[in-house]
Amino acid sequence: MTGTGGPQFFGPVSGSQFAIGNRDVVQHQYVAGGEPGSQLARTMRTLLTALETLGLSPEGEVTVRQDAEAVLEEVANEQPDEGRLHRLVSRIRNALSAVAAGAVTGAATGAGSGAAELAQSMLTDLQRALP
Repeated sequence: MTGTGGPQFFGPVSGSQFAIGNRDVVQHQYVAGGEPGSQLARTMRTLLTALETLGLSPEGEVTVRQDAEAVLEEVANEQPDEGRLHRLVSRIRNALSAVAAGAVTGAATGAGSGAAELAQSMLTDLQRALP
């Protein structure tokens, strides 16, 4: 695009948003890196590594571990089942939400503020990986 009084591009431009000549502009762009499911897989691996530090009950830890491993198996499929992924991630979110909320409200979950911060970070990563 070239012109007087505006931006000039002298090469390829991609992955960008431009608003030219507009008074009020609101733009949103979601950029996912890598292959589909790769961010979700990274999040699950991080969760599995940190699972013991979250202060979940033994049963809760086993359930979250099984769900996270199932997510990893599903995203490795050529055509992952989106419904199954959403169900599994929803259960993981519920468990992480309890840790995050429990530490904030002072509930006795065995989780400290570090666990709450980790749980909140994982929740954010899950939202980005599978909105």
